[in-house]
Amino acid sequence: MSLSAQDRKSLEEIHQLFLKLEKSSGDFSFAEAPLKDLKSKIANLMSSENPDVTRLASLEKHLVGGMTLKHFVSYAIPFERLLHKNLQDDEFLVIENDKAETPQEKIPLVFVLDNIRSAFNVGSIFRTAECLGAEKIYLCGYTPLPTQWKVEKTAMGTQEYLTWEEAPKLLECLEELKDEGYRIVALETAASATDLYEAFEAEPTAFVLGNERFGLDPEILKVIDEVRIIPLRGRKNSLNVGVTAAVAGFEWMRQWRQR
Repeated sequence: MSLSAQDRKSLEEIHQLFLKLEKSSGDFSFAEAPLKDLKSKIANLMSSENPDVTRLASLEKHLVGGMTLKHFVSYAIPFERLLHKNLQDDEFLVIENDKAETPQEKIPLVFVLDNIRSAFNVGSIFRTAECLGAEKIYLCGYTPLPTQWKVEKTAMGTQEYLTWEEAPKLLECLEELKDEGYRIVALETAASATDLYEAFEAEPTAFVLGNERFGLDPEILKVIDEVRIIPLRGRKNSLNVGVTAAVAGFEWMRQWRQR
């Protein structure tokens, strides 16, 4: 049974209250007034003609002031699913374990992104690179910048702690990195590629990632130092570009720390 306009409005209001309370409960306590408002709105669902909506009204009695955050969130899930919400990382409270002190010294690793189309993928790579302690990200071609809200949203603030540079021409960017002593490593599904888990050279490294569909241009592969591939065992021969950056970055860091 589809939701009426009124039911959808009521459920959206409840969902927003759940999110607001979740994000304001860093000390795992819940303000009395907004919690009371939430309970009241849930109880009012009993007047709906939709049985999928009315059955949610009974959840009101489970929301009590002394509950844990995990307990609280578990009762938000039925509302999200009825609204077909697909929440992303940036909509969750994930800051409790962030470090307040100055991070460790950065590792000599940079990421070069060429013609990445998805702002979500770019934001994801920013988050990965900052967590790794990478030095910098270069954004080439039409790769979106972290000044764009979709990138900023997915990066979850990491763009503020990570140096980045817009470099319209990939070839010029790679030549400059070579002059600065970086080994240029393409992450690509080329036939001549070396297994990612083989030993890396002990020198500063630049990982180059190309367009999600087309990869890197053939002429670019001629100027890089090596191509690495992540060994896969399934039918698909490639991973999402953001996942690729994470897998390769953490393997490189693992090897670097063991030297």
